[in-house]
Amino acid sequence: RRVYGDADPKTAGLADAEKILRALLPRAFRRPITDAELARFVKVVEQLLKDGATFDQALRGGIKLVLCSPSFLYFDEQPGPLDDHALASRLSYFLWSTMPDDELLAVAGRGELKKPEVLRAQTERMLKDPRSSAFVTNFTGQWLGLRNIDRTTPEPRLYPEFDPLLRWSMLEETRRFFTELLVENLSVLNFINSDFTFLNRRLAKHYGIPGVEGVELRKVALKPEYHRGGVLAQAAILKVTANGTTTSPVVRGVWVNDQLLGTPIPPPPPGVPAIEPDIRGATTVREQLAKHRQIKACASCHVKIDPPGFALEAYDVIGGYRENYRALTNKQLKNPTADEFPALAKWINVMPYQCDRLGPAVDAGDVLPDGRKFSDLAEYKQILLADPDRMARTVAEKLLIYATGGGLGYGDRDELERIVAASRASKYGLRALVHEVVQSKLFLTK
Repeated sequence: RRVYGDADPKTAGLADAEKILRALLPRAFRRPITDAELARFVKVVEQLLKDGATFDQALRGGIKLVLCSPSFLYFDEQPGPLDDHALASRLSYFLWSTMPDDELLAVAGRGELKKPEVLRAQTERMLKDPRSSAFVTNFTGQWLGLRNIDRTTPEPRLYPEFDPLLRWSMLEETRRFFTELLVENLSVLNFINSDFTFLNRRLAKHYGIPGVEGVELRKVALKPEYHRGGVLAQAAILKVTANGTTTSPVVRGVWVNDQLLGTPIPPPPPGVPAIEPDIRGATTVREQLAKHRQIKACASCHVKIDPPGFALEAYDVIGGYRENYRALTNKQLKNPTADEFPALAKWINVMPYQCDRLGPAVDAGDVLPDGRKFSDLAEYKQILLADPDRMARTVAEKLLIYATGGGLGYGDRDELERIVAASRASKYGLRALVHEVVQSKLFLTK
């Protein structure tokens, strides 16, 4: 009935097809259509009917043409200021990942959407709508790399405690954390460090945090001794920035530079071998990187890459806190005892943990290019918090890229700085930052 309306496919004719297509096209193209546009599709149906097709077959031919049209498959955005309907589509796919609803189309149809107060009201309405959960899932999937959660599988001999519930809880923690910042308009500086996160019993046990029961995640206050706070210490981020066996300060350092600091690292020069950590613990990755940095072509980038990467070395491939690396052994395998590995006490009788010793001690300290030193992630986060504009700038840029589908150029810097400056009034609130992005020239123009 949603396709045919009141038309009876057994008796319907060309006039009914025209009526159906006239109702479908504005929704498919997300804008008003002209009679000339409609005529193209009606003509296809008419020709199919003349060739002996049934009404159903002919209408299907017309609808196929609609669904293959560039106006359906692509955003209809012309260079310059967006018209109201193009703006409605951009806003709707930004916040809902789907087409505009009737109210948004009606506002666009009246030519009112570009009015700042109307645009702000519609943005707020859409953020309050349950459909905005698609924004949380898709934006965190793109920006933070949560889409890559299954790209690697933890080595079961090294990480037998990894299970589907832990994987699900990891993702939910980061999504619920982002949602809390968005709903409550909390500062984006919480992405660097926060005094809360969202946990259930499974994830809390993984983190070594007591007093959390049940499967449902809830907001939990953090203490310094938990070694958590911010996305850098969330298991989902730590997993997507590691492979299934080892962590790499290079991979994680590049991720921090690209996604949090807004300073993308260029690809390495050709012919330079990658660092391959020794999973048996004979040498540390720090020792290998020290040799790697002796290559002049590598040193200029590694002074930026390595420090944030080393700051995250206290976390293993599934986000567990560690003071020593886990290492495979060449000796005869045996199950460890709970005394030897208390963090694995629950799993040691489930499957053998193929290790008869701990690996080398973790060193999570380093020196930044400007000479500032840190000994662990907590100290590194305090260094990052000293420049709050940087985090706001990075989040604004990532939001603009996600919302518009295009990168930012040199000429966009002034507008980006205006967004950052405006966000200071809300102490860099995430919801306020979304509003500033939507009101910006970069969002309103092609």
